[in-house]
Amino acid sequence: MRPVTENPVLYNILKILANSDMPLGAKSISEKLQERGFSVKKETVQYYLRMLDELGLTYKRGLAGRVISEKGLEELKRGMIRERIGSFIETREEYAYRANFDPARGRGLVSLNVGVVEEKDLNISLELIKRCVEVKMAMSPLVKIYENGNGKLNVPDGKVGIGLVSTSVIDAALIGSRISATPTFAGVLQYLDWRPMRFVHAISYYGSTLDPVDLFIKSGLCSVRDAVEKGYGTIPADVREIPMILRRRAMDVLKMLEKAGINGAVYVSGAESDALGIPVSNYRSGVVVIAGSTPLAYLMEKGIEVDIRILASYERFERLERIDELV
Repeated sequence: MRPVTENPVLYNILKILANSDMPLGAKSISEKLQERGFSVKKETVQYYLRMLDELGLTYKRGLAGRVISEKGLEELKRGMIRERIGSFIETREEYAYRANFDPARGRGLVSLNVGVVEEKDLNISLELIKRCVEVKMAMSPLVKIYENGNGKLNVPDGKVGIGLVSTSVIDAALIGSRISATPTFAGVLQYLDWRPMRFVHAISYYGSTLDPVDLFIKSGLCSVRDAVEKGYGTIPADVREIPMILRRRAMDVLKMLEKAGINGAVYVSGAESDALGIPVSNYRSGVVVIAGSTPLAYLMEKGIEVDIRILASYERFERLERIDELV
């Protein structure tokens, strides 16, 4: 029997369920398939769901709808390579377009990366994240604490989640100001004397089936500890391109973000053809942003066991807490 994920419709049904934080019915799945360019009737979706149930890839949760199983998630990871190439960028763009943060008003939804740590490590983790904030190697001093029992994130017993503002908030703010922002590369950014100098490694978002930032963190190619503590080291970062003609407007948006407490953009290219070593297309400007998960990489390098969950949650910006009020 051919793998389920070689069928584009079945693959996308699994993907839709995997990206949802709640059970979905056949009607909702049919509508989401339509958004992805598949015209599949509700009755046909019901047939496919029964097939996936029988294979153990999905299951019913009462009358609420279907959810994907652990087996389904594993099958999705092994799925169609042509569908998965560039799939993370699709997730990035979805989070950027669904967020509605308004930097001028300091209100709206922002996306968060979450690090799950042992409860006993919470205070030291917050202290270390605060250190990243102080040397401007964190997106924002604003965080969200998730305790056990939060159904949306499934934080295990004895652990706690620390939500940090993700880089997608910058994309969302640019898009909200009618500036198209296209993430192109993720890489390892070298710091010298506390200043960003150049990228020493890079992976194209569009050629990857995985999150390149996560790969760089887990590969050991970053030296966030040296960057934070000595001013000389490497941290994860990425680049997005914007139209050169809108560069001045983008700079104004970044200044508004900074006033709101979001400081992740470290470089915006001008007439030069690269952004700290990363090539930029003609008539485009490259915006370099440190990865929102940089402080979580610092925790790992300091020996704290942390489960890093990229783009794990949305929160109202006004409900976030300043880290200096927690430690």
